[in-house]
Amino acid sequence: MNPLQILSDQAPNLTFELPDSTPVIRLGLIATVYFKEGYLLESKKKIIECFDRFNKEFGQHLKGQFNDQYKKLTNDSFKKMTLDILRTGSNDQYEWHLSSASTASEAAKYSLSVLNSFEIHGNHKRSYLKITLPWTFLLEADGAIRYQNWLVYLCNQVKAEHGYGGLSSVLPYDFDSYTPMEFQLAQQFPGLEVDTMVHNFKRELLDHIKGVNWYTILGNQFVERLGGENSLNHAFSSRSDVEILNYVSGLIIRAGDYPQLGAQDEEPPAAYVAVNEIVKTLRIPEPEQLQSHSPYGPTFGEDDTAQWFKRFDKQ
Repeated sequence: MNPLQILSDQAPNLTFELPDSTPVIRLGLIATVYFKEGYLLESKKKIIECFDRFNKEFGQHLKGQFNDQYKKLTNDSFKKMTLDILRTGSNDQYEWHLSSASTASEAAKYSLSVLNSFEIHGNHKRSYLKITLPWTFLLEADGAIRYQNWLVYLCNQVKAEHGYGGLSSVLPYDFDSYTPMEFQLAQQFPGLEVDTMVHNFKRELLDHIKGVNWYTILGNQFVERLGGENSLNHAFSSRSDVEILNYVSGLIIRAGDYPQLGAQDEEPPAAYVAVNEIVKTLRIPEPEQLQSHSPYGPTFGEDDTAQWFKRFDKQ
């Protein structure tokens, strides 16, 4: 069956709404990149260029922005946020989320998020940049290539050290009540990236990557640890379902023409397993829990987290 048809059949089971029809879990198409020196003025300007492009392309869907609190998105509030970021010092926190959600309690279809590192942390912490699009983007004639163009653009803008892109459960900005649902879905579908607490890994991901998804982003230092670009090209030369792309600071590996969710009772996607087999030596060796404890139900503990990171390992 066509991968997009399979995804279309599975997608309704990955969306949840409250009784008042507020969506609190969506199936999204995400890309998360980690980068150095988010405190530099040059980095801030590059980030603002990303947000400006996102606002211009998807502005008709965007309703709010979050930093310390939810605010309605207007031309004036957008401009004010850009100026506020440019004025921050090298050890000031800036956090910005552009979102299609009406409130902090609604899962967004479209969003762009950033959180910076501080100069005082030196090379011991990373900044991150994350884009979220609806999975139905892939059903559009040029949707897959537009998503890829965005991923490559973000990597180039911040000279990404590493990252990943693919399918993920999208939760509200106020996500704490719904992490047990994210846990349950991730247990059923190995292709889902668990990415709600993306901010938790900024320190762990200094010398390691999080792992493999549809797209796996490797900065030059990680490419060299795998033997270089030629070695990677050779490793995947026999696979027609794996493609290697270049960006300004490294390589991006795509596992298949379209992302796959997989299923708990099936073999994991073969292309994901093939990429994982080559890059798993770069993975966090002893990852911290993917989620915090929740009073609303079970979440990822130490054992579940360890198993999730190994989900594409050959048994």
